[in-house]
Amino acid sequence: MTLDFFLEPPERTVRGELVVEALSPLSMVSAQPGSYYRGATAPSDAMLLGMLENALGWHLGPIDRKAALKSLRKQAKKAHSKTEWADSPWLADDPMGSDSGFVSLLGHHLAFDGLREIPQTLSYDDLWARLQRDPDGRTFFNGSRRYDARIESAITRAKQGRLSFGDRSAHETLSPDEVVRAPDESPVHYKSLRGRFPTYSVSPTPRGYVVPLGEYRFGASATPDVADLLAAALEDPAAPLYLGSNDGWVDARWEVL
Repeated sequence: MTLDFFLEPPERTVRGELVVEALSPLSMVSAQPGSYYRGATAPSDAMLLGMLENALGWHLGPIDRKAALKSLRKQAKKAHSKTEWADSPWLADDPMGSDSGFVSLLGHHLAFDGLREIPQTLSYDDLWARLQRDPDGRTFFNGSRRYDARIESAITRAKQGRLSFGDRSAHETLSPDEVVRAPDESPVHYKSLRGRFPTYSVSPTPRGYVVPLGEYRFGASATPDVADLLAAALEDPAAPLYLGSNDGWVDARWEVL
């Protein structure tokens, strides 16, 4: 993984077109949604940048990504602090991020310019397996089908109305073994069984999908180094390409104009 392209000034002199063909239905949700995941008919710039980073094999979490950008910017600033680029956003700030907080390493050296060809789409809603995390365990208690077999008798008694779970002051926090042995109608706090449920659970969630009836085309400008990186990466991607949810498989290519 080389990120040397970042050290060169972001002179985007290469005009190109990113062409994307959907290989499966796409669900492109750009914001943190509520109970319904509304899908867009076209990917956002952040989604395209994320897809390209997958092709390049850059899989950095938020902490490592932030550290990498800070280190690269420090090196670039050292080399260009007395040039015309001294006050540019490239040396001052991270690239603009998405609503979900994703910040692309390519953000300064590749830009989509609004020239877009969006195909017609068919749309539908489907249920999507949403991963949930609940540190207090209340959601798991009512929603997870998986839990430690040692609390089976307590769960059965709760479903029969013989054991009362809740989160008010009257509900006592017990050890899991004490919950199993607790007399009927004992008020028990949800947290008592937190350790007997998995950290994550899956919840069926309605989500919008589209089926594109043609190719997407996005006009873009890039530095020469980044243009070469993209052309090579899309010819032989380091990882499967997708847009939106991780089952939204696509094929993509970079064409110089």
